[in-house]
Amino acid sequence: MYVGQRVKRKEDLKLITGTGRYVDDIQLNGMLYVAVLRSTVPHAKLKNIDYQDALKLPGVVNVITGLNLQVDNRPRNFPMAKDEILFVGQPIAAVIATDRYVAYDALEAITYEYEELPAVVDPEEAMKNEVKAVEGRDNIVYKKTYKGGDPEKAYEQSQVKIEEKIYISRVYPAAMEPRGLVVDYQQDRLTVYASTQSPHFMRSYLLAAFSDMVKDIRVIQADVGGAFGSKLFPYPEDYIAVYVSLITRRPVKLVLTRSEDVLSTYHARGQIHKVKVGANKDGRVNTIIDDVIIDLGAAWHGTYLADIAATLVTGPYDIKNALANVYGVLTNKVPIDQYRGAGRPEAAFVYERIMDILSDELGLDPIEVRKKNVIQSTPYTNPFGLKYDNGNYMNLILKAERFYREMEEEAEKLRKEGRRVGVGLSFYVEQNNFGPWESASVRLLADGKVEVIIGASPHGQGTATGIAQIVADELQISIDDVEVVWGDTDKISNAFGTYGSRSLTLAGNAALLAARRLKDNIMKLAASFLKSDVEELQYKDGKVYNPKSGKEMTLKEIARKATANLGGVWRYKAEPTLEVTASFGLDNYTFPYGSHIAMVEVDETGKVKVLNYVALDDIGLVVNPMLAEGQVHGGVIQGFGEALLEEIVYNKDGNPLTTNFSEYAIPSAVESFNMKWIYSEEGKSNAPLPAKGIGEGATIGAPPAIIRALEKAVGKKFTKIPVRMEELI
Repeated sequence: MYVGQRVKRKEDLKLITGTGRYVDDIQLNGMLYVAVLRSTVPHAKLKNIDYQDALKLPGVVNVITGLNLQVDNRPRNFPMAKDEILFVGQPIAAVIATDRYVAYDALEAITYEYEELPAVVDPEEAMKNEVKAVEGRDNIVYKKTYKGGDPEKAYEQSQVKIEEKIYISRVYPAAMEPRGLVVDYQQDRLTVYASTQSPHFMRSYLLAAFSDMVKDIRVIQADVGGAFGSKLFPYPEDYIAVYVSLITRRPVKLVLTRSEDVLSTYHARGQIHKVKVGANKDGRVNTIIDDVIIDLGAAWHGTYLADIAATLVTGPYDIKNALANVYGVLTNKVPIDQYRGAGRPEAAFVYERIMDILSDELGLDPIEVRKKNVIQSTPYTNPFGLKYDNGNYMNLILKAERFYREMEEEAEKLRKEGRRVGVGLSFYVEQNNFGPWESASVRLLADGKVEVIIGASPHGQGTATGIAQIVADELQISIDDVEVVWGDTDKISNAFGTYGSRSLTLAGNAALLAARRLKDNIMKLAASFLKSDVEELQYKDGKVYNPKSGKEMTLKEIARKATANLGGVWRYKAEPTLEVTASFGLDNYTFPYGSHIAMVEVDETGKVKVLNYVALDDIGLVVNPMLAEGQVHGGVIQGFGEALLEEIVYNKDGNPLTTNFSEYAIPSAVESFNMKWIYSEEGKSNAPLPAKGIGEGATIGAPPAIIRALEKAVGKKFTKIPVRMEELI
């Protein structure tokens, strides 16, 4: 059995030997290169663009300006500014050249005239609508209210009332590979090679925009150097590159530099929560009332992130009364969209800050306050109607408490030595498997090996190894005989992609169902070949055999017999089906939960060192503990970055101050630390393979645990992340 074992990743050989094929590795004959001129002002009326000098440069083929396409939840000036510039970094023009360096050089020969407009930077100020950020629209572009119970009455009747404003800063996803794509023109069809999380999403969006110019688009996912949610939806540059290929009828490459990527990749987080909490003096929370403000930037496709945060604001706690008012606000900044956790880290930071602040207010132990409020039994429906599936929350928090008490004892010894050391704990629930479904095909090849094609589009998670384990177990064959492929809209027609910790649960179960049905077909074929009734046959260890006659056939023999006799006829009753496609969806989300405990030390300069770290998760069935642990390690380090280092900063005029890695800090090996991960499988999902997902949990649990540890170390309260070094001195 492979499921449950620490199987090494099958995907790694080509990557560690340097034979991976990323977008920028792809070279096509006659290729043109595109460089994008970007705005250097945050908000302005665009009056004129002069590119005549650029056209004079040898190698420059053309310059594109004023390209506007109608795309849902994007402004009129998309993918280029045509009459109004909306943020620094917005595309204004695109140079097409026979050489990449010529294309970038030509950008310096383009000038544009504009009339500067006041920029809207602060989302709270934007809500006043005194200055419009985007094309004269109301700055509050989205409103929604979620309510359960009687939150206002419960607040008024509470013995203890707490009000806090909690800030969660914008962050840049910082994938190793900047965004890019190659477009191959082939008459009525385009083939797009993309650094994407969902080839099928990209195909749908691009076809909708260019259906009058091309009949079909095939999207192939190249190897992807990380994404974390930021490469799910197409960007302006994707539309520009496709348009250039269509009008030139040539292959086109557009790959961003790192500085361009920092300047234009969709930011994440960017939320303000104005929270009121009513509780009893014993620490029992009666109600949470939250005004959620999300800084959408200059588009409004990220509103769902605030919805997720709002509907999870009660977290893993049994709070009957809750109200969340969501406001999506436009500003003159890079648009916002999903990043690892996508709304759940924001919610967890709010409810865990509340639990700690309430504990301090009442002078109570923070663990005891959590135990008093934690959900006692599942399934459980939260006040906004989310139905949490199976789990034992109290059992996990009791496990976490043991580590917390041990770290506190150690921290107390270090504090007596004069060191500033603190311990923090977080407890959280998350929402996974955003669907609605996923697909997979399982093929028995002529050589007896098995090919699995999945609709999910992994990009570093090790999903292919996990799914190979599932299929190998179901067919009782060696994992070396299972090859998993993905990322091609021609390989599998309907699919969604990789996001929301969904791949192993949805694509894995689709592959499991397809493998089961393929096994049924194999049994029918073997029955015909062995001249037996299906009921007489048994399947074991990749073979079909008849206990009565002693005859047997391997998968290889069955495949060869089914595909032999070229030019002959088919004389068997069974259909010669060696491929099965299945789809799988759940009628509810899955809700993994967990706890993180951190012990940190702060030196006299404000530098933070993590001395000890433990993460506990209940994620249902764990297919491959090594893959899951890798997800936790990476997510914790990213959570550390959000808590202490990472912040996109704009000045009051709307100019970004963090435009490269010398200004935008991400954790390095120097800041990294050892951690221990412990998992349980008590709360299984309702899927045939009862996994729940682990890809985002660590980024949810890490920031509140680290921030609480900092509070205990320096004796200050923090309601904004990241915490800067000067605040810790």
